[in-house]
Amino acid sequence: MASTIEAPDSISEVSLHASALESRAPSASNSVSPLTVVDAPEERKEVFESYPDGGVVGWTQIVACFLLYFTTIGATYTWGVYQEELVRQGLASASTLAFIGSCQTVMQGAAAIPTSRLVARFGSRNIALVGTLLAGLGPIIAGSCVHSVAGLILAEGIIFGTGQCFVFHAAVQLPAAYFLQKRGLVTGIVYSGGGAGGAVLAIISAKLIQTIGLAWTFRVMGLIFTVVNIPCALLLKSRLPKQPFRPAGPVVDWALFKNPQFLLILTSSALAVFPLFVPPYFLPLYAVTIGQSAGTAAWLLSAFNLASAFGRIGFGYVADRFVGPVNSLIICLISISITTMLIWPLSLTLAPLQVLSRGMPCVLSDFQNILTLFFLISQQLCRTIYAVMGGICCGGFFSLQPGCIAAFFGPKRLGLIFPTMITSWSGGYFFGAPLGATILVASGGSEAGPRAFRSAFFYAGGISMLSAILLVTARWLETKRLWGRF
Repeated sequence: MASTIEAPDSISEVSLHASALESRAPSASNSVSPLTVVDAPEERKEVFESYPDGGVVGWTQIVACFLLYFTTIGATYTWGVYQEELVRQGLASASTLAFIGSCQTVMQGAAAIPTSRLVARFGSRNIALVGTLLAGLGPIIAGSCVHSVAGLILAEGIIFGTGQCFVFHAAVQLPAAYFLQKRGLVTGIVYSGGGAGGAVLAIISAKLIQTIGLAWTFRVMGLIFTVVNIPCALLLKSRLPKQPFRPAGPVVDWALFKNPQFLLILTSSALAVFPLFVPPYFLPLYAVTIGQSAGTAAWLLSAFNLASAFGRIGFGYVADRFVGPVNSLIICLISISITTMLIWPLSLTLAPLQVLSRGMPCVLSDFQNILTLFFLISQQLCRTIYAVMGGICCGGFFSLQPGCIAAFFGPKRLGLIFPTMITSWSGGYFFGAPLGATILVASGGSEAGPRAFRSAFFYAGGISMLSAILLVTARWLETKRLWGRF
């Protein structure tokens, strides 16, 4: 007998991917269509009796959600381009301006629970429309505030930040509502929109700043966001009935805080967010510091963001097919740490060798030129490898959260667990990049040259390694072993 259960108020990709895990477990006694919910253990029941798993309406939702994330989430990854220009104009230090970008992202975590309730009460389309108007209005207002830090915090940080938060949570549940068999794929496609948008918008923003100036760049981008997002928001169609703003059950499962594995995962996840926005916020500033043009700096940031889009899909695929979500997340965190603390400093270590090669006797001028060219290429290669690898791993962090939480606690509890988890990210969203900027300033600032960035990147890599250690500990407590698929 087919049955339907009430959908949990999942508010992010975690819930989407995790529910995909439960759907892959077939019944032991029956051959059952994957689109039908059967009598099964309660934690394995799906939300709807059937899923379109395609069709015009289903794929329309995916395209609309992709474009909404392309503009709003993608825009948060391009703040480094604007920050570099504002630092160049002397408005404020990087540590101060980083708080504006942090305000954009912190809204997604700090307002996670009330925003998800608004979506449940008023529907995805209505909340996405409100978010679209705010996300477009913020940059337009920011165009008149380029000489005021307080004005930029209000316009870009709070108004745009609230808008992208509304858009994010309005679209987050739709892939799971329309797809079952292809859920992992379509969720990866939707969330890759943020990385792809960051890649494209970084280049567009840098070009516009060079041609029409910073103020009009803000205004133009705000208009683009509005024009693209309004039709996309109108296309959103929720399959869930509207619910009261106040949920019938508890919002937070306080008993979880007595669970050591939960505390370790919560702490690991909260810490992991701290370094995630250090690279996208400071790669452009670093590139300009070493003498590269603002356009080249934007391309470096674009490579990071585009790699992030591929990482969201790729790490999820590896987790599903090979090693499991928890192992994949551990690999992801360790990779972030290694690329940040090894590959990036290597590009700085090669710089003195490049200078030394220039001081060789003239009789070896040809060899000197070859060495200089070699070190220049090696430095750029290290930076490019870091941008690509760092982007892949940072994107992977978000796409792996769903399966990781489901592996420990089961999909049914995600409606209660993930609001708590995403709220814990608020500290990292808000303080992560500014803390890196403070370390940069303490090391002499960008005026001190590229070596001043070393401490900030070691901070980011060290936090990622600590996060990985905590997750490994939680894995051992759960399974009593360090090897095997999990």
